[in-house]
Amino acid sequence: MTILGHLEKHPGTNPASFTSKLAHFEPTIVQFDRTEFYPSGGGQPADKGILSGEKFRCRVIDVQKSGSVVSHHISEIEGEPSIGEMLSCEIDVEWRNQLSAMHTAQHIISALSHEEWGAETVGNQIGFDKTRIDLKFENRELFSSEHLEEIVNWTLRKNLDVKMDFRPSKDLLDDPLVRVNMARMPPNIGIWRTISIGDIDVCPCAGTHVQTTREIPDIEITRVKSKGAGRLRVEYILNECYKSFN
Repeated sequence: MTILGHLEKHPGTNPASFTSKLAHFEPTIVQFDRTEFYPSGGGQPADKGILSGEKFRCRVIDVQKSGSVVSHHISEIEGEPSIGEMLSCEIDVEWRNQLSAMHTAQHIISALSHEEWGAETVGNQIGFDKTRIDLKFENRELFSSEHLEEIVNWTLRKNLDVKMDFRPSKDLLDDPLVRVNMARMPPNIGIWRTISIGDIDVCPCAGTHVQTTREIPDIEITRVKSKGAGRLRVEYILNECYKSFN
């Protein structure tokens, strides 16, 4: 049985530096025996950061996961490390914090769009400066970006807890707060890493998130674009960077 989500803690804001043993090195890629860098997935970009050793330093610009193998793509390389060497790993905190806030905001926007208009989220791309969500409506003419922005920001200020646990597929199928179409999810996954936000949303998700909704600045919907029959692409920004709310 496959489990979605390899981190049992709640990965999110203010990630601490850590050390890890180098298992593989080539000119543009390193691999460790363990890592706390978030790999790209679920519409969320990967972590960035710095690796350093006794005679080695580089910048992590992307992280990709294939099966159980996590590859850290690197640039600005100085020196060369030794296999088995313990490297210091520093995750870019501002980058992680902002994406965590953006991702939790996406869950809330998707949940409230479903609550208000029955809209299904059919795509999303989390970004540092802006994020987009593709919504599918039975009647998109009823949609109001002004109303959505208002109820999302009201919800953020309620200081709802954002929690993580692991749940079997059958529990998610029966939960009315699960807005995603579970029939579209990979059928081989039996236990899902699940993010719940107060009493408004439950969602299988392996991404990074904040601890409470009050950590997220107000959103501003900056663009709504037609994406075909019954579909709208909603783009939003955060009015301030997350770091201002630490």
